[in-house]
Amino acid sequence: MKPEPMQHANALPHTQSPLLKWLDQYGNGATIVACVAMIGGAIWYSYTRTSSTRSEAAWAQYSQARSAEDFGNIADVYSNTEVGTWARLGEGERWVDSGILLMFTDRAAALGELKKADEAFRMVLSNKSGADVARERAAWGLAKSTEAQSDSDTTKAIEGYSALLNQFPKSIYKAAAEERIEALKSPDAKEFYAWFHKQHPKPPDLKKPKDGLPEGHPSLDSLLDDKSDGDGKAESKKPEAKDDDKPEESKPDAKKDAKDSDAEKAPEDKPKKDEKPADEPKTDKPKTDDPKSESKDKDAPADSK
Repeated sequence: MKPEPMQHANALPHTQSPLLKWLDQYGNGATIVACVAMIGGAIWYSYTRTSSTRSEAAWAQYSQARSAEDFGNIADVYSNTEVGTWARLGEGERWVDSGILLMFTDRAAALGELKKADEAFRMVLSNKSGADVARERAAWGLAKSTEAQSDSDTTKAIEGYSALLNQFPKSIYKAAAEERIEALKSPDAKEFYAWFHKQHPKPPDLKKPKDGLPEGHPSLDSLLDDKSDGDGKAESKKPEAKDDDKPEESKPDAKKDAKDSDAEKAPEDKPKKDEKPADEPKTDKPKTDDPKSESKDKDAPADSK
C-alpha cells in the first residue's frame, strides 16, 4: 500500500527561514513601527511644504513693505524667523532715520520715534540665532540713535560705537564708527550737543483749511452763526421794506400834471397871427463920424461978407 502524499510531507524534516522566524516573533512590532514612520513622514512633508509656503508669503510681504509700521507688523506675525528678524531691523532703521530728521523740527515726536527704534534694534541684537549682518546693522543703528539723543555727556554714544567694533571687528562700519568716536570725544562735539539738547523746536500751527471755498467767500463759521438755536435750521432773513423804497402814489399824478402844464404853456410861446413880433433889443452901436468929403468943401459957396 502506497503512502498518501500528506504522509510524505509530514515525513520531511520541518524547516523555517530566519525571516519567517523574525516575522513570527517581531512582526506586529515591525508593522507598528512602519506605520508610525509613514505617518511621521507625511507630517514632516506637510509641515515642510506649509513652512515653505508660509515663508514665501512672508518674504512677499517684506518686499512690499515701505513704512516702519509695515515692517513691524511683519515682524510680529513672523517672529523667531529669518524674515521676522529682517523685518524688525527694517522697522528700526526707518524709525531712526525719521527721528533724526524730526529732531530739527519737532523734538517731542522725534524722541518718541527714536525710542521705538532703540527697542527694535535691541530685539534684533538679542536674537543670537539671527543673521550676523542684521545684528551688525542693528548695532550701528542703535549707536546713531544714542548719539542723536546725547547731551553734553557723549559717553553713551561712544559706548554704542565701541560695542559695534567689539562685536563685529571686521564690520563694514568700522571706519565710520572710529571717526564718530574721535569726534564725540572733542570739546566742540560736547558743546554742540549741550546746546542742541536744550532746543525744543515745535511744528508751526497749521491754519484751518478753507474747504475749497473760493477767494473772498465767507467762512463756514460765520454761516453757522446764522443758524437758529431752536430747530437748528437757518432762518432766511428777508430785507425789510423801507418807507423810502415804497413807490409813492402821488408820483404818477405829478408826472401827469407836469405834462399838462407843458402842453398848456407850449401854445403861449408861439406868436399869434395878429400880433407883431416883439421888438428886438437895441444894441448900442458905436457912433462913427461921417468923414467929410473934400469935394463938398470945395463946392460949398464962400460966405459973403
